[in-house]
Amino acid sequence: MAGILTLSGWGQPHDALEAVAPGATHVNYAKHGSAEAALSAIADTGRGYDTVIGWSLGGQLAVRAVAAGMLAPKKLVLIAAPFQFVGGEAGMGRDTYKKFRDNYAKNPARTLDKAWALIHQGDTRVGYIEKQLEAQDKNAVLRHDWLRWLEAMEDFSFSDIPLAGMPKTLLIHGGADVVVAPQQSRYFAKMLPQAELMMLPGAGHAPHWHDTEAVAAAIKEFARV
Repeated sequence: MAGILTLSGWGQPHDALEAVAPGATHVNYAKHGSAEAALSAIADTGRGYDTVIGWSLGGQLAVRAVAAGMLAPKKLVLIAAPFQFVGGEAGMGRDTYKKFRDNYAKNPARTLDKAWALIHQGDTRVGYIEKQLEAQDKNAVLRHDWLRWLEAMEDFSFSDIPLAGMPKTLLIHGGADVVVAPQQSRYFAKMLPQAELMMLPGAGHAPHWHDTEAVAAAIKEFARV
């Protein structure tokens, strides 16, 4: 799928979306020490790409880059991307967020295991998604400063960012997602000028693993039209 740029989720390898975007350019934004530096790197890498795909935190970064004029894709795909990660009507409670952040600061490996478990919680294909996560190199993931990104996510919200100029957007969300509530994509659908919503019943926070074939086909068709 030429002309596609992907941004993976928090605590995930940068190429975690390869299954639904084979041959795409996967940006390793997590190696940068701040959101500002990451967005600059994303802009440098992403110029000229027709389609940008972002999963979870990667979706938030993609929207910010496009809204700021740093990227200008013709199509945008947001997979389980939070409109507002902490607080608001559907975001994580601030007490829960603080506990998770503190736990990650004390024991990153153990907390990452728990975070990965939440990805498949509620999913009807829990065993298969567990295998996808187990196949990843957790030590490589932990080499990045995910605590810094976790702290940045506390203030990420699109409630005060103009979205009227966003390109045509495909929103993909799992109906059983316990990490980013499905209504977050519904908020996006109301705010974006050209939005399509694909909700996968029985899928958790990784709809691209829950039904890779369906999600890949939807992205391919969306990018083509």
